[in-house]
Amino acid sequence: MRSAGCHLPSLASLAEKEAYAKVAMESSKVMEAFNEYVVVMEDHVVASRNEKDIESIGSEIKRLSKELEATKREGKKDAEKIEALTEDWRRIYLENEALMTQMKTSCFLVRLSPSKHSLFRWTCASYQATFRNPFFAGLVHHIKQQLKSGSIKRLSAPCMVNHGCSKGKNRDARGRERSTSKKKEVSVEIQLQEVIANIDLLNELKDGGLTVDAELARLKEMEGDCENFVASAAVPDWSISKLDLPQVG
Repeated sequence: MRSAGCHLPSLASLAEKEAYAKVAMESSKVMEAFNEYVVVMEDHVVASRNEKDIESIGSEIKRLSKELEATKREGKKDAEKIEALTEDWRRIYLENEALMTQMKTSCFLVRLSPSKHSLFRWTCASYQATFRNPFFAGLVHHIKQQLKSGSIKRLSAPCMVNHGCSKGKNRDARGRERSTSKKKEVSVEIQLQEVIANIDLLNELKDGGLTVDAELARLKEMEGDCENFVASAAVPDWSISKLDLPQVG
C-alpha cells in the first residue's frame, strides 16, 4: 500500500529492480513477524485474563470453604442446643409424669362424688395405717353418713360402739367375731368409696370439669364448715381436734 502522492521509483536499471525486490521481501517478512507478534500478544492477554479468572475462582472457593466451615460449626452448635432442649423437655416431661402419678396416689383430699352433697376423703399414704384402726374407721364412716344425710349435729358415742370401738361389754369370742366382721365390712365399704372417688376424680380431670382454683376455694369453704361443726360438737373424749388427721391448707 502507498499513500496518496507516492510515486513508484523508476525501475529502469536492473540494480534498482533487485533492490526493490529485496525491500519488498524484507518488508513482507517484517509484516509476517509483526502479525505473529500480535497473535502471541493476544494469546498472552487471554492467558493472563484466564489466570486472573482462575485466581478469582480460587479466592471464591476459599471464601466459600470458610463459610462452609463456619456453617458447620454453627450447625453443630445448633444441634447441641437442640439436643440440650430435647433433654430438658424429656426431663420436664418425666417430672410432670411423676408429679401426676403422685397427685393421683398421694393427694390429701379427693372428691368422692359430684353430687350436690359432695363428700371428701383423706388419702395421704402416711395416714392409711391410721385409718385401718377400728376407731378411726368407725369415726370416718359416721362422718360420711352424717355429711351425706345433711344432718351433721354431733358425734354420738353409740355409733363408735356399733363399729367395734367400745371396750366394755362383749368380750367373748362371738362378740369379737361380730366386731371383726363389722370392721371388715366397714373397711371394704371405705375402699369401695375410695375406688369410686378416684374414678370420678380422674374423669373430671380428664374432661376438664375440675380446676385447681375452684376446688381449692371449695375446700377452704368446707374447712370453715368443718371447723364450725367441731366447735359445736360436744365430744370431750373423741374430739376431732385431738385426732392426728391431715390438715386442709
